[in-house]
Amino acid sequence: MDPGDGPLPPRNLVLLGAGHTHLHVLREWTSDPVSEVRLTCISEFPVAAYSGMLPGVLARQYAPADMEIDLARLCAFAGARLVVAAPRAIDVSNRRLTFSNRAPIPFDVLSIGIGSIPDRAGTTFASETCLDIKPMQTFLPRLTDVLERLSRRGTERLRVAIVGGGAGGIEIALCLPGFLKSGGWEFRVRIALVQAASDLLPDSGRGLRRRVARVLAERNVEVRLGERVEHVGATAVHTSRGRSISADLVIWAGSAAASPLLLETGQVTDGRGFLLTDSTLRVVSGEPVFAVGDAGTIREARTPKAGVYAVRQGPILWENLHRFFADESLIAYRPQARFLKLLNRGDGRALGEYRGLSLEGRLAWKLKDWIDARFVRRYAVDTPPERMPPPLD
Repeated sequence: MDPGDGPLPPRNLVLLGAGHTHLHVLREWTSDPVSEVRLTCISEFPVAAYSGMLPGVLARQYAPADMEIDLARLCAFAGARLVVAAPRAIDVSNRRLTFSNRAPIPFDVLSIGIGSIPDRAGTTFASETCLDIKPMQTFLPRLTDVLERLSRRGTERLRVAIVGGGAGGIEIALCLPGFLKSGGWEFRVRIALVQAASDLLPDSGRGLRRRVARVLAERNVEVRLGERVEHVGATAVHTSRGRSISADLVIWAGSAAASPLLLETGQVTDGRGFLLTDSTLRVVSGEPVFAVGDAGTIREARTPKAGVYAVRQGPILWENLHRFFADESLIAYRPQARFLKLLNRGDGRALGEYRGLSLEGRLAWKLKDWIDARFVRRYAVDTPPERMPPPLD
């Protein structure tokens, strides 16, 4: 059914957020919708950004559009309604989402997949050139704007501090120089990578950590370990060790924090503000609410906040939504114990790890490129013009 055709179904399923898990639901809905259920997807942006390809966009290996998934087309293909808006509150008791600029949206079942926000707790900020990596849909325009401002000021030596020594921070450190060079900025760039933990990639094996450390050293990236950033000033970041790191540009790619929206739902959280769920991805209170990806923490398996888990949750959520509306028992999601990690070096090679073995080279990059491009292609539907919706709700 097209979103505007015929009487509305009596039950409402709302997907809040358009991350990896919800993209799977939208895609599957195209061929197997739940009977008598109206599907609505709410997103702050009309496109979803695939985080795995952002470093490649920085390195100019992809165009910005290559990492984007057109939600209007995908929702139209699925017969779903797309609402481009940011909710003000999630009112679980009254089964509705409220907004500051539109009428509330009711739900019978809600799935929350709004991801996480950068964890800035314990840090003060007095800088106009500090960029959060999220939301990724706006990261490149924000980065370009800062670089243009610095260029107009006559900055010749660009000092960059990247906060966060996980995969995202490392890939940005390796790929950002390619973005600067191809963009025509003639900065002499120096990059520092600041990590609060005592190791880069603390959840990875020693082999991959050694390879990463070697490549960063070859690229003259200064690595500061065991230093938490306490203050971001106009020209420097100041760490917990009392040290200052000069910085004209700060990119915040640190650990994940929960959106305030989750804290205000009245649902049980994991102590960090993420919604606590059981193994079926349903919140532990028993309300008709699911929490997936970074937004949820499974009580029986508290995995790191990483997109690889959100991808695997897609089929489980899809099955459980069908079962929930049919009043059947839900099935459990069991997080994978091992998964392939691949990091973009920005030079046509990649670093990786699988089952404790580290790898590096052009074949690793070809594998990463194939995996990432396949993911985006899966959701790049070709919606006929007659099925395209009117202007976004």
